Amino acid sequence: MKKYLLLVVALMASAGISLSQDKVIEKSGKQPKWVNNLERDYIITVGSGATSQEAQQNALTMVKERIVSSVAENVKAKTELKKEEANYNNNISVFLEKFASQTTTESGKVPFLQGISLSKVQEFYWEKLQRKDKSVFFNYHIKYPFPEMELNKLVYDYKTRDAELTKQLEDLLAQTETVESVEQVEKNIGELKVLIDYFMDGRKNQAELGITKYQSLLASIELVEVESNLGELKYALRLGTRTISTVKKPITKSECARITSTINNQSNWLVKYDYANCYEDPENNILVKYRFGNSDVQKKFYFDISVNKASIFVNEPFHFTTTAKSESNIDASVLDMTVVSKYDAPFTIEKVVIEFKGLTPLVIEGINQSFTGKGNHNLKLNISQAIKIDGTSSIGKSISTLTGYIHYRSNSTGEVKTYRIYNHSYTTDW
Repeated sequence: MKKYLLLVVALMASAGISLSQDKVIEKSGKQPKWVNNLERDYIITVGSGATSQEAQQNALTMVKERIVSSVAENVKAKTELKKEEANYNNNISVFLEKFASQTTTESGKVPFLQGISLSKVQEFYWEKLQRKDKSVFFNYHIKYPFPEMELNKLVYDYKTRDAELTKQLEDLLAQTETVESVEQVEKNIGELKVLIDYFMDGRKNQAELGITKYQSLLASIELVEVESNLGELKYALRLGTRTISTVKKPITKSECARITSTINNQSNWLVKYDYANCYEDPENNILVKYRFGNSDVQKKFYFDISVNKASIFVNEPFHFTTTAKSESNIDASVLDMTVVSKYDAPFTIEKVVIEFKGLTPLVIEGINQSFTGKGNHNLKLNISQAIKIDGTSSIGKSISTLTGYIHYRSNSTGEVKTYRIYNHSYTTDW
């Protein structure tokens, strides 16, 4: 009944066009009886325009508006019968009521309106009229089939579609807590934007809030170092306590290093680089940068090219202490020396050679003492080789010097090196 009341009001308004004093100067034929009238299972509209084509399109737009209004009225009627569906159905009717006034620009949001076309018009009638001011316009009348069965089908289809989109909205909002990839975030934002264009009630605000939350997630992503060795950087993307993945390849830069490869291992990324052209500088770093949505996510990962280096030297006097002696020889002694490491990398002293001028070198092998860290390290060596007192004693001398070698190995790289001891001062207790 409400459907036909709507049609009566609309037709009375449209009939006012022909009740005016405008003069008909041309028409498509004899005016049919259905013009400005009512017929069951039909929508009858009239559109006006400066041209017949414009009037025709306006008439078709009014058909769309009538269909939307009919669906809205039907939904309202059923809401009154089933109170438990009131909120759900009210959302639909609010949407359709708003939609009815925006049919021309918003028709893409309601799938069933896409099937409305001039090809389905059963009858038409047009008139070319002239106003008192001699201006000309057209009235285009359309008789469009719209049986009760079609209305019921549209109501069912629309409510089904609306329920699907509401469920989609709920799922998208829930996924803000479980999303596992940047691509999923971006996909969900895209789907929410479509829903924003569709909804015209409170669900529109929910979809907008969902986009805000997802954009906040993108801005909250952190780059966290997982494991690093000189020449390799392994990092992951974190969202709070969760690891999040992406297929987007990052922008990687360095002031001195040359990036050789960037590998996606799903749960982490591996960046390999050549640092041959880097100097020892605490600011050496690899910059990793992503663009997620409207946010830049980036971090500088610092590296130390000396991390695996082993380099030592001596700068304090050596001290020899007697443990056993004879008349002319020191039969056993202890050499107390300080070795200075330039770097933090671990190293192992393997052999020390001490040379006194004019005497056979002292060779201390099988030492194998390891040290770690930058700075001074004390090394005490037991010497079982006899040392002649004459020519080695420092007593009574202002300065005594010796030469020799320290053979050591880098624990990180296995590289064997030799440090040359040259004119180094020492003391003895003999």
